[in-house]
Amino acid sequence: MLTTGQLIERVAHRQLRQRVRTSLQPGTLNAIVAQEVSMVLMESLNAQLVAERDEALARAPYERVEGSPKRNGFKIVSLPGLWGLMTLRRPVLRAGSLRLRLLEALKAGGQRLRDVLAVRFWLRGASTRAVAEEIRAATGAKLSSLTVSTLTNALEPVIRDWETSPIPPGIRYLFLDALYLPVRRPGFTKEQALLVALGVDTEDRRHVLGFLLGDRESKDSWESLIRDLLARGLDREALRLVVSDEHKGIESAVADLLGVAHQLCVVHLLRNLKARIAAPDWKAVLEDLHRVFWASSREDAIRSLGELEGRWGPRYPKAVALVTRRFDDHIRFFDEPQRLWTLLRSTNLIERFNRELRRRLDSAGAMHSELEVSKFVWSVSQAQQTRWSRAWKPRGVLKLQELACA
Repeated sequence: MLTTGQLIERVAHRQLRQRVRTSLQPGTLNAIVAQEVSMVLMESLNAQLVAERDEALARAPYERVEGSPKRNGFKIVSLPGLWGLMTLRRPVLRAGSLRLRLLEALKAGGQRLRDVLAVRFWLRGASTRAVAEEIRAATGAKLSSLTVSTLTNALEPVIRDWETSPIPPGIRYLFLDALYLPVRRPGFTKEQALLVALGVDTEDRRHVLGFLLGDRESKDSWESLIRDLLARGLDREALRLVVSDEHKGIESAVADLLGVAHQLCVVHLLRNLKARIAAPDWKAVLEDLHRVFWASSREDAIRSLGELEGRWGPRYPKAVALVTRRFDDHIRFFDEPQRLWTLLRSTNLIERFNRELRRRLDSAGAMHSELEVSKFVWSVSQAQQTRWSRAWKPRGVLKLQELACA
């Protein structure tokens, strides 16, 4: 039988082990490390502030020197840091002021840290309000959504340089598309069209070429965007193909200003056909369409189109007429290198880019100015260009199940 002392020792050891296990949990351990590092850092900084005060006074504590200011304790100040607010003890004098270079550097550094984090969070996709909340939670610094907007406005010179930068040489394929977003005007909010242009060069590298905020997706708006691209160096001679959906404004502007072949998006065609085909027949029709647009050559595509007309023409004449109406404009990709057929038969490249733009724009709500739109497009473009650092490579054909859901 254990004695009372042994029982107490066993219980104490058990409780100690339990506390150690609790302390070693990842979240608790991280908190302890952060707290201890912060404490060591604050102690070191407080000691350095005292050393600066003593150096400025040029006398030891309690030493009397005629005319020298007297020490008057400390004043608590809080500064934003990597582990939240840092509480420091700033030495003060009974009369006069004391300049402490370390404290000035800490204040400036904390503000720069806050500003850099705010801009980085915003560029990563957080709204201005969310950025302000995260900065306050992370560093303890007070920040408003208006301050975040002001900080990001400092990017304007960089954005303007990017908007007017020369077009990369050798752009062979031009992708055009638009999305609509709410823009605030004096007294009202209006949906406006954001026109976007992407390009693929001779090395199969993708580029964001430019954008334009217009009242609507009209021929005049598209002509303004294309003229800007031409003024910045888009080479008509190198351009082989423009890829877009079937839009009269785009087609007219391209015909008048560029005069190159126009590839219409096959995926848009399939979406339009799906609404005209009965659900039980859609899968079979889709397989026949796949044999047309995913054929191994132009000749095979034309042959498969004849088979599709013979099989489905009597039952769905309007749907088949939609396929044949501008068939040549949907298969111009066959004239390009086969490795690029997957890229060129649809507008998926630019639609994926626009989806990312939409994700960023939706979190911000209505745009207050064209500069705000430019900031969002620039930030998304910079991130996208990093992902596009390598040449485009096909990842296989689109699966029938994906087309069926398109």
